[in-house]
Amino acid sequence: MKKLIAILSLSLFSSIVGAKETVFWTAVFDDIEPRSDEISKQWCIEHTPTVMVTTVDQVLSAKGVKSLNNLNVKYLNYKSEKKDGLLFNTVNAVISGKGKDGDWSEPIKMYQQTLSESDKGKTWVIWSTPKCKGSFVGVPTVVNTAVKD
Repeated sequence: MKKLIAILSLSLFSSIVGAKETVFWTAVFDDIEPRSDEISKQWCIEHTPTVMVTTVDQVLSAKGVKSLNNLNVKYLNYKSEKKDGLLFNTVNAVISGKGKDGDWSEPIKMYQQTLSESDKGKTWVIWSTPKCKGSFVGVPTVVNTAVKD
């Protein structure tokens, strides 16, 4: 799995042109569980991204970002608040995919916190959809690139 993440990250890094600095976020979703007895853990696993590698601009774009298990994640908006040298983000997003019953879409809410006010530090996240909840750690990779003429 780590090799797959590294390969995906490198392929994204190679597409950077003209940026001085880009922050790539790698999120591995885990601790996935249903919010009620009416939903199975398997259903939640199938409707949760596995690994997502993105920039803020990509995840906020009209297309969003595809996770490794082919689910789409699109941030609708997020609010950042700095408190006591810490950064807190609240994110409203949508997860979507295709299943045996056709296309589906679920809202997802994420509560993020990091030790870095600059939004470039490891970020701890808890998230929930109407049927499932879990966590992930967002790990940043800051890439400095030369501007090409």
